[in-house]
Amino acid sequence: MPKLTPLVGADNPMSVPARAVTAVNRFLDTLRSEATRRQRRAYLEEYTSWLAAQRRCDTGHLTTEDLLDQDNALAWLAAARRGTTRRRPGLHGPTAPAAANSMAARTSSLNTFSRHYGHPLDLQPPAPHFAPRLTPTEAHRTLRLLAGHHPAGTLEATWQRSVALIALAVCTGQGISTLHPMRLTDLDLERPLPRARAAGEWYPLDTVSRNALTRWKNTHQALTTGHLTALSGGRVEHLWITTAPGRPRDGQPALPAGLPAAVRTLEAAHRKLTATALGTPLLLEQFCGTETGES
Repeated sequence: MPKLTPLVGADNPMSVPARAVTAVNRFLDTLRSEATRRQRRAYLEEYTSWLAAQRRCDTGHLTTEDLLDQDNALAWLAAARRGTTRRRPGLHGPTAPAAANSMAARTSSLNTFSRHYGHPLDLQPPAPHFAPRLTPTEAHRTLRLLAGHHPAGTLEATWQRSVALIALAVCTGQGISTLHPMRLTDLDLERPLPRARAAGEWYPLDTVSRNALTRWKNTHQALTTGHLTALSGGRVEHLWITTAPGRPRDGQPALPAGLPAAVRTLEAAHRKLTATALGTPLLLEQFCGTETGES
């Protein structure tokens, strides 16, 4: 691959950083969407870690040129496709091949990163696979089933949180990237026609959804009282919080329940609930129902 040359941006001169880690961080800082930044970070850090493992070196020894080398990029994508770069168990086990959508996201992350530094790889992503969405009738029927039956082996508070999340997906048609940032103030459950605000827009709630969200809101209050006031610096305004203590890390004591929950925490709980209650895992976005015949 030809040596990298300084790249001049539209507004400010900018040279390509020599260190790969620096280049990735600078690229991520240019992304406005938190969801996009989180996705790009996950895959570019996976690529960097994989390449460092292949070289048997620390990630700090990798150069930007290493990341933009097409042979390295294709080798990483091939390893990811086989499932060997997987960090967490997927729907079909820890060694299952990567899904088409995740491979498309990996390829897109590499393409946008390389274009940013003036050396586009232009790799061809696989065609995305879209899970079939439930119709509104199917989504509401499934929500009622999940809201009325607490599966054995699932923490009650976790079940309540997952059902509340599904209720919002059903009523708003929004996915996890929009629902995750919600705050308590985005719920207006006491008015004659209860509603929830997602992405700045208010959506009406049906009775099942209002009851599910009221139940979760009460549990939220119980989990965030007392010692959490001092720990969090005040009231925890995030709508989605952890329902169990975390694990001790790096010699530090485990964090208590009631702190803001990560996207992967919500997704894992949702996957477990639907797999246990329905016999097959469903994506949250499948509850964002479409009318029959809609694409």
